[in-house]
Amino acid sequence: MDNLVRRFRKWRERRRQIKTNNELCQRYPFLIPWHRFTGELSVDRSDWKHPRAIPPYDWSYTELDNMPDGWRNRFGIQMCEEIRDALIEDDDLERYRVVQLKEKYGSMRWYDNGTKIGSRVPMIIDKYSRLSERTCIHCGKPATQITLRWISPYCDDCCPEFGAIPIEEYFMEDEKKDDAGTD
Repeated sequence: MDNLVRRFRKWRERRRQIKTNNELCQRYPFLIPWHRFTGELSVDRSDWKHPRAIPPYDWSYTELDNMPDGWRNRFGIQMCEEIRDALIEDDDLERYRVVQLKEKYGSMRWYDNGTKIGSRVPMIIDKYSRLSERTCIHCGKPATQITLRWISPYCDDCCPEFGAIPIEEYFMEDEKKDDAGTD
């Protein structure tokens, strides 16, 4: 019986996730994962047994799912809303695509298919990329520590007990490197 209850809960959670993702993608069409090489949305294929066949898109994930939970909770939807507004101003909402969204070296990386000249989208992405450097990757609180092996910002509550330094010390070292390189 416990197995049946677990399966039902998992099924219910998946249905909830699909509904949420569908609503997100209706409002922010750039979050729909498009095929990186063909630029097309996954559609039904006649030969599903082919090893390279792409299954149809089922709303079980979006590009925003690649963002760490802390950042997504803190500014994910707000960032998407600002990007949407800028794309509407540019009359570019339906063409714009996110190619990849990830964490790298402790900050958000957002790769896209480009925008029109003069668009505010690159400035919006840069703003949130800088914010991500000082936001806990796990819970979204302001980061106070940063780990050094896998560079990630953490608050005091979420920080691992070893391998972290104060975040201000980390960024001070970066500023010293920048100053040394400009002389």
